[in-house]
Amino acid sequence: MRSRSPGQRGARPDRYRLNGEALWAKARTFGDTEQTEIARRSGIDPGALSRLLAGTRSPSLETIVALAAAYGGPIEDLLTRPDGTPLQIPAQAARTTTAAVG
Repeated sequence: MRSRSPGQRGARPDRYRLNGEALWAKARTFGDTEQTEIARRSGIDPGALSRLLAGTRSPSLETIVALAAAYGGPIEDLLTRPDGTPLQIPAQAARTTTAAVG
C-alpha cells in the first residue's frame, strides 16, 4: 500500500471508487435526477457526494451502505476497482464463471 504525504489530497490509487454510472441508473429508477436528490435520499452531504462522483474521493463503507440502502441492491454494484473495472466479490465471481462455463 502506498503512503501519502500529509498534504496530498484526492483519492488514493489503491482504494475503490464510487460507480457513478450505476448510482445514477439506480437513482433514476426512483425519479431522482439531481445530485441534491441523491444526497437527500441517502443522507449524504451534497459536497461529499459531488467529490465521490467526480472521483476525487473514495467512499467510506458507511457512505456506500447509505447509498445501497437508499436505492436498494448490493453494495458491490456501487463500487469499482481503481482501474475502473467492476467489483466482483468471490461468490459473485464463482457464479459468473459457472454461468459462463455451463
